[in-house]
Amino acid sequence: MPIYGVRIAAMAAAMVASQLAVQTQTTQRALLSIEDDIAEYAADFVDGMVRAATKSVVKKLKGFQASAPEKTEGMQLPDDWAGPVAGPTVIEKHYGIPRSTLYRWQKRNEVIAINSRTSSKPVFPLRQFVDGRPMDGIAEAISILGEQRRAWKWLISPNERLDGRVPLDLLSEDRISAVLNAARSE
Repeated sequence: MPIYGVRIAAMAAAMVASQLAVQTQTTQRALLSIEDDIAEYAADFVDGMVRAATKSVVKKLKGFQASAPEKTEGMQLPDDWAGPVAGPTVIEKHYGIPRSTLYRWQKRNEVIAINSRTSSKPVFPLRQFVDGRPMDGIAEAISILGEQRRAWKWLISPNERLDGRVPLDLLSEDRISAVLNAARSE
């Protein structure tokens, strides 16, 4: 019994995977919103392939190249600019910090939480945590800079007042007063 269908399915899966793999994090994250409808999209895709079979689908698939990801202006997700982030459930599961503690820290401005367009719950930049707690100086930076998102952007960007160093790196070296003095100068 010929296994042409399996061969074509494998080729199609490889092409789809390569196409999706080159998309931006924003696009990949947006794809999660259609996860429940994948079976319907797959059925439509297969139906189209079967209809096009007389037009040499194999030839088209062999000539396929993944296109560059589309630019999505104005729709940046936190992990596009903030570095690795995670939601409260992931942080609790993998880092042992209870969600209630994260939310308490967030409410008290002791930790940076960033609202995401893909979830109703905030995400937390992971680099701010050391030994299961927010790094020393984070709360003070938020207090000085006035807003968590702004504070995080400032903390992860090279700063002239710190000889081009990244403030968060200096916080990790316990150079808290230098960072806070630079923040006050903003």
